[in-house]
Amino acid sequence: MFEARGVPFILLDVACLIIGGLPLAAFNLGKIRPYQRGFFCNDESLQYPFHHSTITSTVLYTVGFALPISCMIFGECLSVYLKQIKIQVVFRQLHFQRLQSHRHVPVRDAAMSQSLTDIAKYSIGRLRPHFLDVCRPDWKLINCSSGAYIENFTCTGDLQMANEGRLSFYSGHSSFSMYCMLFLALYLQARLQVEWARLLRPTIQFFLIAASVFTGLSRVSDYKHHWSDVLTGLLQGALMAVLVVFCVSDFFKPRVVAHKDVDILHTTLEEPNRNHFESPN
Repeated sequence: MFEARGVPFILLDVACLIIGGLPLAAFNLGKIRPYQRGFFCNDESLQYPFHHSTITSTVLYTVGFALPISCMIFGECLSVYLKQIKIQVVFRQLHFQRLQSHRHVPVRDAAMSQSLTDIAKYSIGRLRPHFLDVCRPDWKLINCSSGAYIENFTCTGDLQMANEGRLSFYSGHSSFSMYCMLFLALYLQARLQVEWARLLRPTIQFFLIAASVFTGLSRVSDYKHHWSDVLTGLLQGALMAVLVVFCVSDFFKPRVVAHKDVDILHTTLEEPNRNHFESPN
């Protein structure tokens, strides 16, 4: 009964994940060109050299998905064994359903968060600090003597890297890392309420947020983004995490079991006692 009732919710989560990630997939798989913004010849903010990322996308997404999901699964299972939730068969099944729902929340809404990021990136087309290094415009065809705004120019460098160089605003690394780390920090705030974790909880939360801030700062030092791109990304990720935790998840809501589940629980618990005290006919 419980497993069958949980399947539609899981399928709905998967459908929402696909819908929320459609803009993200469209921009990255559809080879859509970002807005073709120009530049000023004397703009020093675009003349930095190209550097490889300190925090690669592989590391970012692996840690960003694996850490919150694994911590939530471990935390929900641990809460059962610590008897924060009664260890009854029915409660275990109900708790498994709640775990299934929580597990899909960070994945689904992370996809939505990144979709918002890509919409901004491709719509604004702000040039990265290393744009001129990867674009390598043909300066012979550009008149920089008057300091005019240059819109018509041809990149002689790698076309894919040149298009990637137009996706500076705002930082996807910053928004994604802040969303995942703040989401996990708020989850710990709601679930890790035992006395012995009074100092451990804020310590873990500090390092989670610090890791996100470091990721954002590395994007500036790697000349991938301007500081305003990183700040906007951190704010957007934080806002998305707060909205998801307080408006979508039930982390800070009282744990209430539905009436039907309570009836089933009472029947399950009372059945052995009734059989034990009833005298045979």
